[in-house]
Amino acid sequence: MKIGIICGSQRANSQTSKVGKYIEAKLNAAGVSSYLIDLGVEPLPSFEDSFWYEKNGTLQAKWQPVADELKSCDGFVVVTPDWHGMVPSCLKNLFLFASAAEMANKPGLIVAVSSTVGGYLPVAELRISSYKNNRICWIPDHIIIRNVKTCLNDTEQAEGKDDMYIRTRLQHSLSLLTEYARALDMVRLSKVADYDTYQYGM
Repeated sequence: MKIGIICGSQRANSQTSKVGKYIEAKLNAAGVSSYLIDLGVEPLPSFEDSFWYEKNGTLQAKWQPVADELKSCDGFVVVTPDWHGMVPSCLKNLFLFASAAEMANKPGLIVAVSSTVGGYLPVAELRISSYKNNRICWIPDHIIIRNVKTCLNDTEQAEGKDDMYIRTRLQHSLSLLTEYARALDMVRLSKVADYDTYQYGM
């Protein structure tokens, strides 16, 4: 079992990154291997349509190491900040690169973070617009971490009631995600999905 963790903030040393590293530690402690990409540290180039036509081009070369890691994952946790009620452009950019080859029929857990009491709009945005061609399967659960600066600051010790609630709720959702990953493995193994004929979602 391997879970990919995508930290979708363009800022280095972001709260998004902090949450992603906490999730990585918890998955690893449960015996689940992981791949973490922090887009604030390892930004992708801006997507251009030359990516589709220049098979040995610069964009393909930049994307291929990330694509190989994503292909090896059984599911994903996508951590996004709330920027003016939106998902940051670096995260939307990653979903332009991603295809069914990397993500199809693999479960995804959305984790939104907010320094105040926001966070719900990025969840809605990802559920509406990010899955069409890559076929990631967002699970019904999602997590919104409000007042994130007061949460998950220590891997083991909670700072208060709200922090403890987020920790236990997040653990529950991570457990669900890994079970979805096991179940959806059967869908991928069935080869029923014909993405050569139906490359694009409707």
